[in-house]
Amino acid sequence: MVTWDDDASAGAWIARRLGEFGPTVDGTVPRGYTAYAGVAHPGWDDDGSLVAQGVALAAALAPFTGERPVHLALWTGHGFLYDHGTDPRTTSGVAPFVSWSPDEPPPSPQERERALDEAWAAITATLVERPAAPMLLLPHREYHLWTGTLADAAGFRAHDQPPNLWWPEDRSWFVGTEIDAAATYVGGSDAVVEALCADPALRATRVAPSDRMLFDD
Repeated sequence: MVTWDDDASAGAWIARRLGEFGPTVDGTVPRGYTAYAGVAHPGWDDDGSLVAQGVALAAALAPFTGERPVHLALWTGHGFLYDHGTDPRTTSGVAPFVSWSPDEPPPSPQERERALDEAWAAITATLVERPAAPMLLLPHREYHLWTGTLADAAGFRAHDQPPNLWWPEDRSWFVGTEIDAAATYVGGSDAVVEALCADPALRATRVAPSDRMLFDD
């Protein structure tokens, strides 16, 4: 479980360095870095997960980060989040359903209600409450922030969801994942990007801020 920031001030610098909102790298990763890399997400036939890839990316960034705090941001629209102080059954983006075999008699209304209650009990135990703190507002995207270490890239492992944005206190690199993209993008020094591209676990390639991001067909 992460501890959310009380405000979004850690990300106040990002908006002014972004390009126009859209499909290019600089719509998600701020301009001004010396080099950029793209890390394609695991495919359906790959063994890895998004969080596992995030952990590998964090390991590659560790030599350039040291003990500095890392700021992380999660898009508010993820389905496993629910509104602060509310019933998660009414404000999350998930819901259970009851099904049965067409070869069997349909369950009674009472049986359906009991099955839904049991399903909700299992689901709500996994959901995450949105913080009451102000969000980081970027063009067409809103994020909840928390501060931790590189290990927090796996903070939502149970949902296979890495942070959508993360960067160290000194802003020497920046990782961004647009919610609809099929790759994660990183801005940093030449040394950072060279290290990412040399890591076989990442299969990263150099990109330009003006390049179109990779999207699923």
